[in-house]
Amino acid sequence: MYMIDKTNFTKKILVPLSCTAILFGCSSKEFTMNTEQKKVYSKQVSTEAEKNSNKLTVHTVEFSSTTNVKNVTIALIDFETKEKIAIAEVNDDGKAVFDMVEPDEPYEVIVYKNELTGELSEQTREFVVFDPEKPYITIETFNAFSTESLAVPIVKQNPELPNGCEITSLTAILNYYGIDVDKMTLVEDYLPTSPVISKGNQLFGPNPYEAYAGDPSKREGGYYVFADPIVEVANQVLFENNSNYKALNLSDVSREEILSYVNSGVPVLTWTTIDWKAPRTMGHWIIEGTNEKHPIFMNLHAVVLTGYADGKVTIMNPMSGYQTIDERVFFSTFKALGSQAMVIL
Repeated sequence: MYMIDKTNFTKKILVPLSCTAILFGCSSKEFTMNTEQKKVYSKQVSTEAEKNSNKLTVHTVEFSSTTNVKNVTIALIDFETKEKIAIAEVNDDGKAVFDMVEPDEPYEVIVYKNELTGELSEQTREFVVFDPEKPYITIETFNAFSTESLAVPIVKQNPELPNGCEITSLTAILNYYGIDVDKMTLVEDYLPTSPVISKGNQLFGPNPYEAYAGDPSKREGGYYVFADPIVEVANQVLFENNSNYKALNLSDVSREEILSYVNSGVPVLTWTTIDWKAPRTMGHWIIEGTNEKHPIFMNLHAVVLTGYADGKVTIMNPMSGYQTIDERVFFSTFKALGSQAMVIL
């Protein structure tokens, strides 16, 4: 993201504050949960009342939804000269109107978040060639300061991926940003995996910071993976889809930083426990090529954090869908598993 001062339009970098069942990974036999840069061509819509007008209407909505995004400012930039033509805050309907826009001319439309400090931080940049016959464009962007949970789609891991909570959660986030990809494609074509094997009485397996341990499609023999490989999968998919967004590893960040991202309209993939209790381990495997023992987590899980209000967080749980959890319980398990998280922005 970038920040600008409303008067001089100078760019600055912005860093957001920023059951007793035996469980392997995010599945259980006994436990179930009931509960050159790409230019994006904006969608232009024609209406009879607005045809043949030199007015361009920009409508900002949240990713993967039709929810109006307020508290943003729109800048219209001449694509060739990079000069600012006009800047305007959106109204309560998430719309801004620009007059005297030249037909068939290329422009960049930049969406800025209105910071509480009075500065503006860039969050979305799109390219459009103005068509007077279709003078209305819709831009999907981050929905900061939303009082509702972010509209991350529900994607469930079962039945195909009983131990695939991490890759399923990533699928939901990628789908939220408009990347048309399914969980099985991510597993089969992108996710690095390595088996956990037994030699004598000893298990040997990968470093979960480098590869998924086992097979997420198997209830027996599927374990888990940590943040780094998921970030790599996300960035490969984003690159192949010519996206301007990047995945970032947020591991070791604080509660305040995690909530800052969510409040800025950014869903966060987080590692927690499936039963919201303290992490449990049983046995270990030796990490391949080392003498290091990796304790086997029995109740590890991954979910997408989508909202926060009144001491409670909202999540998209790939086992059960949307849930609301007490923030103290959520962050207790999050911290106990190493405060692992990732975002796309």
